[in-house]
Amino acid sequence: MFAPDYIVWKITETEEELRASLSHPEYFEEKIRNLKPGSRRLMEILSVRRALKELLGGVEKRIIYDSYGKPSIDEPDAPYISFSHTKQYVAVIVSDVAVGIDIERRGDRVQRVVKQFLTPDEIAILALTPDIDLAIHLAWSGKESAFKVLGQSFYDLKKLTSIIHVDMEQKVVLLRIEGRDMLMHIHFDFTEDYVLTWVQDEGN
Repeated sequence: MFAPDYIVWKITETEEELRASLSHPEYFEEKIRNLKPGSRRLMEILSVRRALKELLGGVEKRIIYDSYGKPSIDEPDAPYISFSHTKQYVAVIVSDVAVGIDIERRGDRVQRVVKQFLTPDEIAILALTPDIDLAIHLAWSGKESAFKVLGQSFYDLKKLTSIIHVDMEQKVVLLRIEGRDMLMHIHFDFTEDYVLTWVQDEGN
């Protein structure tokens, strides 16, 4: 297992510029056919493909989705991929094992839903960090990244995953997976605009 490659892409291009940077519109035209020109969703789809092309050294690949919406590259023995988007940004990751990435714009929205994904014990752990607001954003994003690796059976992130430690120096969140003898190491980064988390399937 190697450290994955990932990219955060700030969407500054116009729709026309993004389209011009992609050589295979047949790879995505079906997905954007019913979207309004210039819409946020359309721009995210184009930007994800532009960012993936950058990660793959300028090579474009067709993305397909399973019945739950999980993406993969449409060819044998392709690397695993994951992507996420938030206002003005997309994040894309490529790995040799199953991987999840999440990017969340920083703001007050996460505070309104904190009780839906964190227990009082988890909040107490996050309160030990220098910036609890940042830690809560990391917890939310980290659980979303883990969910992309664990799959649909872990849809209840509050009951089935538990934050047990946040290491701000190493930029790692330790997440216990309930019902399994398993810890996940969620890596993170952040700016004033967003938090970013990613995690690989560690196979334990």
